[in-house]
Amino acid sequence: MNIRLIEDLRNRKDLLTSDWIIISLGFKNRRAHVFKVKNNNFFQKKINDEMKKLSDLGHSTEWLKADFIVSEEEAPFSEVLDDMQQTRRNYIDYGIAYDKNYSLAFLPEEINANAFVRPVPNDKDKKMFVSEKNINTYLKKYKAYKGIYFHKKYLNKSVIRFQTKGFLVEVDKMFELNSGGNMHGIRKIGGHQKKSEYRRLIQTATNYLKDQIDTDGRYEYGKFPHFDKRIAFYNVLRHTSTTYSLLEGIEFLNDKKGIEWAKLTIDYLLDNYLYIDPEEPESAYIFDDTNNINEVKLGQNGVALITLTKYMMMTGSDEYMGVARKIANGTLRMIGEDGDTVHVLNYPNLTVKEEKRVIYYDGEAAFGLMRLYQMDENPKWLETVELLFDHFIANDYWKNSDHWLSYCTYELTKVKPEEEYFVFGLKNVSRRLDFIYQRETTFPTFLEMLMAGYKMVELMKEKGMNDLIGEHLNKDKFEKTIEKRVDYQRTGYFYPEIAMYFKNPGSILGSFFIKHHGYRVRIDDIQHYISGYIQYMEFYKNNKKVT
Repeated sequence: MNIRLIEDLRNRKDLLTSDWIIISLGFKNRRAHVFKVKNNNFFQKKINDEMKKLSDLGHSTEWLKADFIVSEEEAPFSEVLDDMQQTRRNYIDYGIAYDKNYSLAFLPEEINANAFVRPVPNDKDKKMFVSEKNINTYLKKYKAYKGIYFHKKYLNKSVIRFQTKGFLVEVDKMFELNSGGNMHGIRKIGGHQKKSEYRRLIQTATNYLKDQIDTDGRYEYGKFPHFDKRIAFYNVLRHTSTTYSLLEGIEFLNDKKGIEWAKLTIDYLLDNYLYIDPEEPESAYIFDDTNNINEVKLGQNGVALITLTKYMMMTGSDEYMGVARKIANGTLRMIGEDGDTVHVLNYPNLTVKEEKRVIYYDGEAAFGLMRLYQMDENPKWLETVELLFDHFIANDYWKNSDHWLSYCTYELTKVKPEEEYFVFGLKNVSRRLDFIYQRETTFPTFLEMLMAGYKMVELMKEKGMNDLIGEHLNKDKFEKTIEKRVDYQRTGYFYPEIAMYFKNPGSILGSFFIKHHGYRVRIDDIQHYISGYIQYMEFYKNNKKVT
């Protein structure tokens, strides 16, 4: 570990605003070791001593992070406590020192990664509270803190809110980190680095998904990494849609061996969750009996078609064409003559369980049928998609800003370039541009929706439909929103500088997460990030805007 890289920073006047520098030593098998160092000539020795101490315990330092204190603000502890409880979950972006010597102090990364602020149990209003229990657990296990922490000890006192400027060293390379705001602590990347960086995110996340596949083809579904807790639940729809994105990642990376892992997950799905109706043997359904729910979802059938056709397109085979046609026939039986849909059936009797459940089911079904038509060219698949779109348009489905509908609209307009479909697609992406631009959560499906919409806009330009575009879409705002989201989504990626503060960093490194849901790492969360980044990279590669 080249500590000299950090030593050189001590000559920068903009970083020398405090006597203390906060050092974090990162490991793959435990939480980071965080301690303060006096900004003096014994700086390197102190760090080396701490590294040796951990090494003797079997913890090899993978990363070294230095946080220079660049601003301090004294505030009543009661005010800080209230602010922490009012801030969106895991979005604390400042550190807290309980005394001027930083004898007890926490970086924002420590606060967030150890769930100091957590939801009130069973509270319908989703209120937050600062957990003394979690603070004390962390202090005892990782800080060797003597005594017990109580809020009331500080209620009539002031504490220091501080901001840092961080730098991460990995072997002989140093990364400058963003300071302040929701991108605090995430490495900066220049314009010339974007192409290679986004490709790296796709690669690590795709490999992460492959690593979650068991030998029988079932995924390890996910975890909550604060305390390395496995998610025991399973969802067959998300299993299937994750394989679609896995295939996208494998294709993008030209990973020839990866296709075997993807096929394993497809065969697991069909071997365990395909139901052929004995009364209508040409109709089939994907069912879900995990956790005894015993149901068929319209969306499950839709994403099965999306995944099966993606595999066949990639491999040039028709291996799954027979079963895809049967699943499509089953899907048609869940669509009425007016284009309205039934979302959930009971399994195995196929009676109606729920008329409507999730808005995305309709878009998934339409996209699946559209993709099958592109391979099979049976007119009934296309006719059904058009029937669905008549219903979508009549009922203003564009208000849902659904990424699956954005995907499907683009594919439909390639085959049927009709104005009403283009207008629907433009409305679908334009309605929430301001909301998406300002959104502080990553919400990765937004980028998918924007990119599918962008490809449709490019198609419209080729057809000379610029006036129609201008009538329904602010193109400058649209492109700026894409640029903003693609960079901002990196706040949902487990870089070493973020992962190192969690209980088991090696198990989450290189994956994506949903921060406000407890840093949840779930296969379908990763799926949406991968798909969005691939769509972005394909667009930029084609338009030569990334160097």
